[in-house]
Amino acid sequence: MPFARILRSTALLAKAGVVTAVAAAIRAKFISWCFGAAGIGFIGILNAFSARATEVGGWGLGTSAVRTVAGADASEKKRKEAAVRKFGRRLAAVSLVGVILFIIPAGYLYFVSQEHAVELLIVGLAVPCMVATAMWTSLLQASGQIGALVRTQIIAAVGGLIAGLPLIYFFGNIGIAISILWAAALAGFMSWRAARLLVPPSEAVPLESDIRELMQLGLIFQIGLVLGVVASVTTTALIVRHYPGWFGASALAHVGYFLAALALTNSVPALIFQVTQMDFYPRVAAACDENEARHITEKQVQACLLLATPLIMGILTMGPLALAFFYNAEFAPAVPSLNWLAWTIFFNMLGSPLGFWVNARGSLRAVAVFQALVSVMAVILAVGLVPPFGIEGAAAAQAVGALFFAIVLLIFTRLSSGQWLGVKTWLWLAVCGAALGLGSWLMTKASSPYWGLLPTALTAALCVGIYLEVVAKEPHADELA
Repeated sequence: MPFARILRSTALLAKAGVVTAVAAAIRAKFISWCFGAAGIGFIGILNAFSARATEVGGWGLGTSAVRTVAGADASEKKRKEAAVRKFGRRLAAVSLVGVILFIIPAGYLYFVSQEHAVELLIVGLAVPCMVATAMWTSLLQASGQIGALVRTQIIAAVGGLIAGLPLIYFFGNIGIAISILWAAALAGFMSWRAARLLVPPSEAVPLESDIRELMQLGLIFQIGLVLGVVASVTTTALIVRHYPGWFGASALAHVGYFLAALALTNSVPALIFQVTQMDFYPRVAAACDENEARHITEKQVQACLLLATPLIMGILTMGPLALAFFYNAEFAPAVPSLNWLAWTIFFNMLGSPLGFWVNARGSLRAVAVFQALVSVMAVILAVGLVPPFGIEGAAAAQAVGALFFAIVLLIFTRLSSGQWLGVKTWLWLAVCGAALGLGSWLMTKASSPYWGLLPTALTAALCVGIYLEVVAKEPHADELA
C-alpha cells in the first residue's frame, strides 16, 4: 500500500476527529456558561452511562465485524456482511431492553435517587442507535469507504451541535439528555444512509457459524474492556490511598491532577488511533499473508509518528502552558505526570499498530492473551510505582507499560512474519525519539515555557514538509473512496 495513501487517509480522518473534538469543546463551554460546573458534571454522568451501556450492548461488534468482513474471501463477503447486519440488529434490540431494565439501578448508582430517571431513560434510547452506528460503520470500514466515514462523522458532529445547543438552553437537564439522543440518532441515520448506498444489503443468507464467530470475537474484546476498567479503577484507588486523608481534599485534588494530564495527553492518540482503527485495521485484516501485513503495519507506524511527533513535542515543551490554558494555573503539579504520559503516546505509536495487527490476524487465544497481558501489567506497575511516587508513579507506570507492551508485540509479530521491522521504521523511531528527548532536555534549560514554541514549530514544519513531499512524489491512483 502506498505510503502517500496512508498519509492522505490519516490526515483526512484526523480532520474529522478535530471537528468532533471542537464540537465537544464548544458544547462543554456552552453548558458551563449556562449551568456551571453542575451542568458539566451532569452531562458527564449521562455520557458515562450511555458509553458503558453501549460498550456492553455492542459486544465489540465495531472491531469484530471489520476483522470478519475484511478478512473474508470475495465469495464470502456478502454472507459475512449479512451476518453483521443480523447480529447488529439483535444487539440493538437486546441493548434497548437491557438499558430500560437498568434505568432504576442506574438512578441509584449515579444519582442515589430516581430524580433523573427520565433523563437516564432518554439517554438510554441512544444506546441502540450507537450500537447500530457501530454496525454500519464497521461495514463501511471493511469496504474501505473512508471518505464516506469522514463525511458522516463531520455532518453528525456539526448537526448534533447546531440542534443540541438550543435544546440545552431552553430545556435544561432534559435538553441535555435529548441532545445526546439527537446526536446518536443523527450519527446512526448518517451511517445507515452511507452503508445503504455504498454497501447495499444482498440476498445472501448468513450462517449461524458466522454469528457465532462474531459472538466469540466480541467476547474476547469484552474481556479486554473489563480488565481495562479494573486497571483504571485500581490506579485511581492507589492514588487516593497514597495521599493524606483518604478521600479528603488532598487526595481528590491529586486524582484531579492525574486525570487532567491523562485527558490532555489522550486527546493526541484519540485522533491518531481513530485513523488506525478505521483505515489501517481493515487493510491489515485483508492482507494476503503476514509479510504483507508487516509491510502495511510499518507504513502505518511511520504515518503515526509523522502526525503525532509535533503534538508530543508540544506536550513535552509546553506542558505548563497547555494545562493552564485548558484548566488553570493550579494544575502545575500535573506537569511531571504530563511528561511521562507524553512518552506513553510515543511508545503507543509503535505498540498500537502492532496491537491492531494482532487483533486483525491473530488467533482468538493470542488476542485474549494480549488483552489480558496489557491490563495485568498495568495493575502490577501501578501497585509498584504509585505508593512510593504518587501521581508521577502512576504516569510512569503507563509509560513503562506502553514500552513493555510494544516490546512483547514486536516479538510476537517477529514470530508471526519471520522478520523484524525494517531498518527504515527503526530509523523513524530513533529520529523522532531523539528529537523529542532533545526538545524536552532543552526546556529544562529555558527560562520560560514559551520557548517551547520554537522546537514545536520546527518539528511541525519538518513533518509537514515530509508529508507534502511524500504525497506529491507518490501516485494518487489509490485515492480515498
